[in-house]
Amino acid sequence: MKRLQIVAGIALIALGLALGTTAWPQKPSPGIGDRERERRSFAINLVRAIQKAQLDFKSKHAIYANWDSLIGNSYFTSTGTKWASPDFPTVGQALYGSGPEIVPGWRLRLNVSHSGSAYDLLLEDVNDPKCGYAALTDERGTIRQAKSLECPIQ
Repeated sequence: MKRLQIVAGIALIALGLALGTTAWPQKPSPGIGDRERERRSFAINLVRAIQKAQLDFKSKHAIYANWDSLIGNSYFTSTGTKWASPDFPTVGQALYGSGPEIVPGWRLRLNVSHSGSAYDLLLEDVNDPKCGYAALTDERGTIRQAKSLECPIQ
């Protein structure tokens, strides 16, 4: 009888410990903030707008354009662009320029092949020196996100 009480007591303690550890709230993983989410969304939507402009430019000129050609042909101007999604008006209304920072806080690297049949695009967040967030694409149309190895992508 005493043995049964000891086994039952141990079983109840084990059950209590098992249930107790699952009932404790777990610490949530730190997510990205709203400001960072908005900046990433801006970058991705800007890359999409550049892709659309590149497709239009290629259909008219049989080659992809460098940034100076996109600016020079009014695809992107100091008053915005028509290539942005209507769901993301900040890209459509941004003030685009010809410098390395095509909009404040975003540096563009757009390399077009010698034949004009391919391009590589890197849009980098200059306000993120620690992690170096960037959106990337090429003529195949897939958009990728990147950060330095020390910073996880969320």
